[in-house]
Formats: sequence, structure tokens, C-alpha cells
Amino acid sequence: PAIQATSESGGTLVDNEDGTYRYTFISDVTNITTPIAVEYEPTLTHRIAMQFSGGPVTNPVFDWIPATGQEAGVFSNNVVATQSCNSCHDPLALHGGGRQEVGYCVTCHNPGTSEPNSQSDMDFKVLIHKIHRGTNLPSVQAGGSYQVYGFRDSLHDYSEVNYPQDIRNCTKCHAGSATSSVTGTNVLTSEGDNWTEVPTQSACGSCHDDVDFAMHFGGQTDDSGCLSCHSVTGDPGSVANSHRDRIREAMAEFSVNLLSVQDTGVGNFPRVTFSVTNPLLNNQPYDLANDAAWAGARLAMGLALDTDDYTNTGLGSGLPSYAQTNALSNAIANGDGTYTLTSTTAIPDGTNPPGRTASGSGMVTMEGRGKKDVGEPGSPDIQNIPFTQPHLYFSIDEDDGNAVPRREVVSIDNCNSCHSVKVNHGNNRTNNIQACVGCHNPRNTDAAVRAIAGTPPSDGKVEQSIDFKVLIHGLHASAYRENPIQVVGFGGFSTHVFDEEEVQYPGRLENCKTCHQGNSYRLPLESGVLATTIESGSDPVDPGDDIMVTAASSACSSCHDSSIAQAHMEQNGGDFSATEASIASGISTETCQVCHGPQRQADVDAVHRLE
Repeated sequence: PAIQATSESGGTLVDNEDGTYRYTFISDVTNITTPIAVEYEPTLTHRIAMQFSGGPVTNPVFDWIPATGQEAGVFSNNVVATQSCNSCHDPLALHGGGRQEVGYCVTCHNPGTSEPNSQSDMDFKVLIHKIHRGTNLPSVQAGGSYQVYGFRDSLHDYSEVNYPQDIRNCTKCHAGSATSSVTGTNVLTSEGDNWTEVPTQSACGSCHDDVDFAMHFGGQTDDSGCLSCHSVTGDPGSVANSHRDRIREAMAEFSVNLLSVQDTGVGNFPRVTFSVTNPLLNNQPYDLANDAAWAGARLAMGLALDTDDYTNTGLGSGLPSYAQTNALSNAIANGDGTYTLTSTTAIPDGTNPPGRTASGSGMVTMEGRGKKDVGEPGSPDIQNIPFTQPHLYFSIDEDDGNAVPRREVVSIDNCNSCHSVKVNHGNNRTNNIQACVGCHNPRNTDAAVRAIAGTPPSDGKVEQSIDFKVLIHGLHASAYRENPIQVVGFGGFSTHVFDEEEVQYPGRLENCKTCHQGNSYRLPLESGVLATTIESGSDPVDPGDDIMVTAASSACSSCHDSSIAQAHMEQNGGDFSATEASIASGISTETCQVCHGPQRQADVDAVHRLE
């Protein structure tokens, strides 16, 4: 047995016949004696909150002071806003969906509520902190688990929850007037600064669950001594200082700027003018040859073709990845803080295999990371510092000479609503979807490294597409897919299995608008969207012998990967063994939009409940 907060619904409900109702509680709040005695304190804030079942109704909350009747301006201890939760959870809806507001959640999940099976503290701040830290809780890292038993003794194991950003970014959820300038803030609340101004054993110990407060610096019997150390004047500094992400802060010191690109015609070697500056010092330019920030760092230009849908065919490496040129070793200083870098790869003119001449428009991007000591005085800590990748489009042979940008399907701001800062591949590629798709294009797979994988995948595939639309849908849909996507990473050193243990998507998976811009998720897809290679054929340079999945089917099957779903797509023109020739001839023609197009019988908006 355990004492838990609860609700009631068996009181008297009266219809006032004017659109309002009166509910009278069974419980006499002035005289609560069981299961424990609760003193009635009418001078303090009281809360009424309601739950409705069976409909999309949120939880109304009403705070007031019974002794005075005061409603406005009463202390409500609003630490977290529901809107902040919903930036990832879309929406927060627990216990059958009827509990959707933080102000309602905390009425039950209060410091007096525990869970008897696992002895877990069900206080909101403890429960939510521990769930989100999940696999990185010290107790879990030490071999333990974090489990909670719910309705009808159902087991919920949060030991494998992977939070999608740095856990130290407290302002993702908490923010008041003093911390509103910290990146990550969603919505300010009246007590949103409590995370740094009011440290407590229960809040701090929920993440740092290996701390024994009875032994902590002489023993702490309560919260009264926390601020003597964890404050601006204390030895370890404030809680905010202890939770700083110094690498992320240092990103503000690096800006890589693509200024122009020339010599982009067929057969030419594109020439890029760029600068690297420090925005915190009035954009003072870095000296790439002599500044410590670039010693042992990385800076490379990527070249991708073409913007209808990248394939990078003919760029010479034999791989569909974009062609790279080392900027630190090849850039020439112009004497004015800018540099010129000439690509070591020419725009294909058809003389090299597979004999195809480039056309349309292309893109250049800069990737890499600088260096910075982010340690304390006397304790150096040199770290790789990512920078936001820039990109610049150029014309190869457009009629008017103006570059045609690639379509924008996904917003990086939408990604960072959950991820905060999207950094991948060893801090080399950061915060730019347009740069991502140059490499994660429809022709690219993990074939080059799968053959040398240290831990071979168990999916039985020859290769796995890393096309952006396939990879991102597939890994976010880990709980929905029948077969997890398995990708061999850099150098074959690691195999990434994106199953439900690795990825737990917190939102409503069918809500395409969470990530997509505008109507980019609708059918038919734009005409330039290419089919996705699933087998590269005998000649890795020539996509003409690739086996492909037609464009819409590759996007949809990345979530709907069952054999029945595939059969449905094939019955309606989808082809899972298509070739360039079969697509060009019209043999492989999808008719998905007949049923799934706008205003049709199974419109994507209707099927995905987006209306």
C-alpha cells in the first residue's frame, strides 16, 4: 500500500441552465483525516483542476486563496509551461489522454505521492527529471534500472530513454525572467527560474541520483544549506553555471561565411571565396594558418550536384557523397580576411565515368569544427567546437544564369525544437538540412563501409539507403516499424541499430507537420524527387544499374515497412525493383495521389489526422 493523491467525480453536478454548472465535492477540504490528516490552510493558494474523458478537452486550472477570495496574482508555483512540453510531445497526454496540462499533472504528482511496487517517488519534478535522463541516470549507468508501475500494475521501464539533446539544457523546459536569454527557452513561467535559484535535494537528486545527501559535504538534512554552496558566490558556483554547455556557448565564436562561388560551368573547378569570423568580436576574421582555434581543426568544402535532387554523379570518387576539398591546406589568403578555395573536383563534363555531363544548379557547403579551451583556469580542456554550416547555390548552365535552390522540405528549427542543436558526424556537420541532403541523397548507401563493418548488421541487406527521406523517417519511426533500420557508420567501426531501445519518438508520429514545411509532405511529390537506391549495382560510379524504390514508395515505406504495406504500394504503381530506365520509360509510375492526394478518398491529411 501507498498513499497517493487522487481525484473525485462522485459529487453533485448541477446544471445552472445558463451554460454553467456547479459541482459540489463529496470531500470536505476543511476536515481531511484519511488516509492521512491534511491541515486546512485557507491563507495559502488552493487549486481546482478538471479532467474530461472521451474528447479533445484540455484541463482547466483555477487557483485562488479561500480566506480572501483572491484570484489574480496569487502564488501558483508555475515552474514549467505545458507549451514547453508540447514542443516535443505533440501533445503531452497521459493516462488515456485526458491529462494534458502540467498544472493538472502536479495536483496528483506531488511530493506526498509514491508508487508502492518500485518505491519510486511520483513527485512531478522527480518523475520527469528521471524519465528524461533515462539511460544516463547514474544509477542506470551503474547497472540499475528506473522503473515505475502504473495502472493495473503495468510496468514502465524508462532505463533506455535517450533524451535528444544535452540534458544540461534546463531552459528547454524551465525559464523565467532571469534565464529567458538562455537558448532553448520555450515559454516563461512565474517560477521558471527555480531550477537555478531554488535548488533542492529532490529536484537535484532526481538527475544526480548517485548523491547521498546525508554524506554530501558534511551531511545535508534538508534544503536549507543548498544555496550556501550552489550560488553565484559559492565554491561550485550557481546551478546555472554548473549546467553550462561550454561547447555550445563557444559556437557563438565561429561563423563560416560563403561569399561567392565562381567558375561553375561544365569542366570548371569551382572557386569559392569565404571568410571565418568571430561574431562576438565584431566579426573579426580568423587567421586560418596561425590562430590556435584552427590548429588541428577541420574545415572542408563540399560540392553537390544537382539541386533537383542530389546524386553527385560523375564527381569522381565513386561514391554519391559530395566531393570534398580540404580548406585548411588548400585555401589561399586574400589579404583582407577572406580566402579563396578552388575545388579539387571539376563540374562533370562527361569525359569521366559514367559519361554524364552535369546540368542545372549545384551547391557548395563548408563543414568542420574549430578548437577552443573550454576548461577552467588551470584546468585546460581543448574541445572541438562545431559551427553552423553555410551553403551557397550556383548555376551550372541555367538559362538565365541564376541558381535554382533545392526545395526546402524540413525546417532545422523544427528539428531543433527537440534536438536544440543538431550536430552529427563528430561535430563536423551542424544545423543545416540543406547541407545534410547533399550527402544523404537518393543514390547514397552504406555499401562502402558495410563490407568492412566491425559488427555486421543482422538485417541481411547488401546495403542500406541513407537517403534523407528514408533515414530520418525510418529512425524516428523505430517504435512503428516492423524491422529497425541498421546503418554502418564511419569507417565501418560501428553499426547503428535504430530500434525502439535506441530511439523513442516523443511526439505524434503521424503528424508530418512536426518536421515538414508547408505542404511538402503531400502527394504527389515534386517532379524532381528521385527514386531511392537500395542496391548500387556492379558499377558504383554508374547509377544506371542501381536497383531503386520509386520516390513516394521510398518515403512511405520508410515508416510503413510491412510486406502488406509494400504490396499495397506495388498494386498502385510503386516499384521496389525499379531502375532509371524503367522510371524514364514510364513502366515504373506511381499512382499514389489518385487516392492519397489532396481532397481524395485517403488524403494524407486525413489518414495522418492532420485536418
